Amino acid sequence: MVDVKELKQNIDRLNKATTAASKRKSYLLAEKSVEAIESEFEVINKEIVSKKDELIKLRKENLSLQQDYSILESRVKDIINEKLEVEKKLEMLSRTRSELSSTNLVKAFSDSLGEMETSLKSSSSRVNYSISSMNVKLKTNIAMDGNDLRFQLPKADDLIPADNLSEVEFTISSSSKEPELSSLEDVPDVVGFELGNALAAIKEAGFKQGEIVEKESDLSQGTVLSQIPSGSSVAKSGDAVDLVVSKITSIEVPDVVGNTLATAKKSLGDVGLSLGKVTEEVNSLKAGTVIGQSVEAGIYADIGAAIDLVVASSKSEFAAVSGRKVVNPTTSKSAVASITGTAARISPTGKSLSRKKL
Repeated sequence: MVDVKELKQNIDRLNKATTAASKRKSYLLAEKSVEAIESEFEVINKEIVSKKDELIKLRKENLSLQQDYSILESRVKDIINEKLEVEKKLEMLSRTRSELSSTNLVKAFSDSLGEMETSLKSSSSRVNYSISSMNVKLKTNIAMDGNDLRFQLPKADDLIPADNLSEVEFTISSSSKEPELSSLEDVPDVVGFELGNALAAIKEAGFKQGEIVEKESDLSQGTVLSQIPSGSSVAKSGDAVDLVVSKITSIEVPDVVGNTLATAKKSLGDVGLSLGKVTEEVNSLKAGTVIGQSVEAGIYADIGAAIDLVVASSKSEFAAVSGRKVVNPTTSKSAVASITGTAARISPTGKSLSRKKL
């Protein structure tokens, strides 16, 4: 370390020097001392900065360790609490020894046998199973409670040797299950049928409609492509028959003339059509009654097509004042000739097609 005292002495010599040469010499000595002090100060300053960085790092590590310690401390407390709970439960279990009366013991085995018998006779199996014998070897403490015989079971904390464990032996035998042919019916073959006719045939044979899946096909829409169960097979009466049909793209327009607007809208929605433009026209029928539709009933329109409706107007007095002719509801269908959305077409079979979206 540079001696500050030496620096002071050089400054004193500089102040006392009388000649230029001595002053010059003293000045150089003082300047050299100052440079040495500045250099040493810079080194010390760098060390201080480095120490500060280390201190910040140590503080961060200390904070992390404190957090880890807090987490571990909390976990230790949880484990201690769990240990206390387990000890309490063990203490409660060790206070009493479970007992079974002879009646309860026999009933327990009887109930178990009944459950096993029910499980073995499941209708999903094609084989009948039954328990032909069951040998039980029960090792337990026997005690008397008055005139009642009690079987004492081991406590939770008892150490039971392997040779003291109960042994249960039973034998299961199998026999072929006789098919119940009286409850089976022939499944009709509806492949190639139009959907409506197929569903009618299925219902007539005593079965019900199952899942209907649409599939792209070159056949006309609604034609049955396949079925499960297959045709000419047998199934229980009332079982569902699933069908795969060619994709349905058009639907028969229902007759909504004479209905209220709300009822007509629901009828269109139920078959996959939508309500289009609604206009009012003076008519002798009750206001809001549908008196005309843009697509006649029985015509086939693309699914989702909008059907325009004409409803009776609530302004009945307008006809008397203007002299306008009242529209006859029976002729109003032909008065509205446009189809909203897309052109309609008639099914090749001329029959209604029902459709289920999956």
